[in-house]
Amino acid sequence: MLSVAGAAAQSPSAPTAQTVETDPLQCWWRTSAGAVRVGEPFSAVLTCAVLETDDVKIVVDESRLEPSVMQVVPFEVLGGVHAADLRTADRRFFQFEYRLRLISENQFGKDVALPETKLSYRVQSKVGQKTAVEGRDQTYLLPPLSLRLLSLVPSDASDIRDASAETFGDLDQRAFRASLLVVVGGVLFALAALVAILTIVRVFVRSRKPTAAADRLIGDRAILRGVGRELAAVQRQREDGGWNSELAARALAALRLVGTYAIGRKAARTLVVSHKFAPATAAELTADKGRLVVSAGWLKRKQIAVSGSVTGVTLSTALARVARSDARAGELESLSGALTQFTTAQFGRDGTFDNAVLDESLQSGVRLLKRLTFEQTWVMKRLRRRPVVVPLEGQATWSR
Repeated sequence: MLSVAGAAAQSPSAPTAQTVETDPLQCWWRTSAGAVRVGEPFSAVLTCAVLETDDVKIVVDESRLEPSVMQVVPFEVLGGVHAADLRTADRRFFQFEYRLRLISENQFGKDVALPETKLSYRVQSKVGQKTAVEGRDQTYLLPPLSLRLLSLVPSDASDIRDASAETFGDLDQRAFRASLLVVVGGVLFALAALVAILTIVRVFVRSRKPTAAADRLIGDRAILRGVGRELAAVQRQREDGGWNSELAARALAALRLVGTYAIGRKAARTLVVSHKFAPATAAELTADKGRLVVSAGWLKRKQIAVSGSVTGVTLSTALARVARSDARAGELESLSGALTQFTTAQFGRDGTFDNAVLDESLQSGVRLLKRLTFEQTWVMKRLRRRPVVVPLEGQATWSR
């Protein structure tokens, strides 16, 4: 027993302290069964209540109670768990649960006891605000607990053997189910492979659309890249010397190609056979015939003359058939104005050029060209189910 003193309230009628005696540590066993069979796992729960107050604390050595080190001879410890502690006003409860079994040759029909368990603990007393004194090691002896051991074998048996509960019929059924699952898995795998092949073929067929002879000369994205290089060259020359008829003609030819792709049409392509149309004379060809020369091919370079038939009037007609709420209405309107300005600048009789208006028209064409070039990438082409076409007279509606 442990004597715990608690100070009474300071008053003339209570000048002395009161002393209360209590057990510092209490432990007990509890098993899941009072009688077990040979080799049958069962649980044994060890529960302890230790004293914990503001003045006194019982410190128990719980390391020897862990399931990994606990010895309960003659029982075999299969495992166990340490549950979370519970607390009351002056007690802390801790609990260990062990899974045990007994395999013995000479204990059939007898009582087998869980052995005495010794727990080591120390009393820790508080003597100051942050100071505590710890006493010597003490031992708590937990008495044994008996269990009845039942027999699963006859008395004349010479050994114990674990017989299988399965019959030949059970094994045959398991083999049949295994074979059936293998067949079902093979069929499902074949169906999955077939679906994958059909998907790949469908994607390949969509990507391999029939192309005309002109489309095989050069792709639309290559044409738009050539238009971008031409507009950049025109802009550099304009910054060096200002606008003139030749620069206006080159810008007009490039912007016509931009307008052609903006309404969903294809640019006209012609293979340049004569060597006089080399890249050095591309500007001259553009100014004279409204065409743009673009190089194509990796090993053997070839020159392709491309041109667009779209004019400011064509874009105005297409714009009249496009809803004003459509995102492309503003782009078509600005491009239509740009084509009109460059047409006037090229064929005007007075020979004067409004540099600010032409610069703004060129920039609007460059902005539209960037979007059209992005739409010609492989990913964007796959995302679009049908080509985008702005309707003209006798043509289909604008659709995706």
